Amino acid sequence: MSFAFWFLGRQLREALKVGQPEEARRLLQPYLQARHRQALEWLPKLVRGYVMRARRALATDDAEAAWKDVLAAETLQAAVPELTAMRSTLTKLGAAECRAALLAGKPLPVIDKLGRLQARGANHPEFPLYESVARDWVQASEMAHRGDFAAALGHLDRMKQSLSDELRQGFDPFERQLRERYDTFRTASADLYRAAEQSRWADVLQQADAVMAVAPEHREVRSLKERAWAVLQANSKLYAALPDQFALTKAYESDVNREPVEEPPLAAVLPKRFLLWIDGVGGYLVCLGNRVGFGHATVAAPVDVPLFADVSRLQAEMQRDAEGYVMESGRGLMVNGTETKRCVLANGDRVTLGSTCQFVFTQPVPISPTARLELVSGHRLPVAVDGVLLMAENLILGPIPPVHVLIPDATANIVIYRSKDGLSLRTVGAFTVDRRKHEDRATLQLPAHVASDSFSFALEPVGQKL
Repeated sequence: MSFAFWFLGRQLREALKVGQPEEARRLLQPYLQARHRQALEWLPKLVRGYVMRARRALATDDAEAAWKDVLAAETLQAAVPELTAMRSTLTKLGAAECRAALLAGKPLPVIDKLGRLQARGANHPEFPLYESVARDWVQASEMAHRGDFAAALGHLDRMKQSLSDELRQGFDPFERQLRERYDTFRTASADLYRAAEQSRWADVLQQADAVMAVAPEHREVRSLKERAWAVLQANSKLYAALPDQFALTKAYESDVNREPVEEPPLAAVLPKRFLLWIDGVGGYLVCLGNRVGFGHATVAAPVDVPLFADVSRLQAEMQRDAEGYVMESGRGLMVNGTETKRCVLANGDRVTLGSTCQFVFTQPVPISPTARLELVSGHRLPVAVDGVLLMAENLILGPIPPVHVLIPDATANIVIYRSKDGLSLRTVGAFTVDRRKHEDRATLQLPAHVASDSFSFALEPVGQKL
């Protein structure tokens, strides 16, 4: 045994010399399990091997690789001062990165960074302040997107009380921009409601666009804009007087002029994605493609599900095929805590993209392959939605499970489905689409507002924010 361990020692030294502590650990593992005395004496050396490699990673600005080595070394449970010092260095670096992001006016990366640091057991006296500032900042931004500027500015006034002079350098430009947006919002919204009261529907469209340029998630303005389209669509004279920038789609023009036109092919009718806003329930991003890409929310690399998270431009793809839903990635993917490059998802699986971005995959309706994704890690999309729906042949909304989205006040299920006309809807009884009455079923042209006595929701194309 002694001679064997002497030979093993040479292998261990060579592995550590070339920067492969995991290989040294693999060789040492059987002896550690046997509680071999000399193997236990090797533990501090093995820990230092991880620390040395972490230092080299940090010298090349690869903090993630350094953290990986620190966490691996800590599982060996050997008290080594160099390991404690490296953890402290990485924690301070994380605090400095959070501070720099706030100074640059970027609160979302701070939330993601702090989530990863806290998951690694890192503690710093500035972390609670940075997290509070970043979350308040994002909350104020979301309030403004919904048109709640007064509430957003009040939120910021309270938030500023905890800011140091240094942090205000990054915060002040955001506050100035928010106040400028508020001034635009007040002027444009006053003009909008005045135009609506006077039934000047072309002006309503123009002013609604001006309001939504600074408050893109304002539900009431969106509904008013849909009402204006419906009125103009039903009145050919008003339609003819519209400026060129408000030209309707061919489908609308056909309906206004009552002249039959050739139906476009299905692929041209169906959008790749759309937003579903359900009054009193929430909002959803609906993806209709069989392949869906997930990645960082950047204009340069658009993906189907853009995320404000520590992920690459195209982190992973999900394919709906005969196997079910297959998740694939070569850049960091875990399913239920297990690393993988390809996995067929099952109902209830927890998927992790990158370091910390997590969503839960469910198929709530057994007879429908449509799936639902719910972000559970605090990350978000550029538009504040409550989840992502991967629509196969249909999407079922209703008052009683199993449904894809629960609408408690609805009196019957509402089914949005693919048809030869693109998207269609069926339910029991009367309802309206853009204020036009229908019974039992109707074809949907986006944007569309659907309403009855028991439910109301809007479908709209995905804009530039996604």
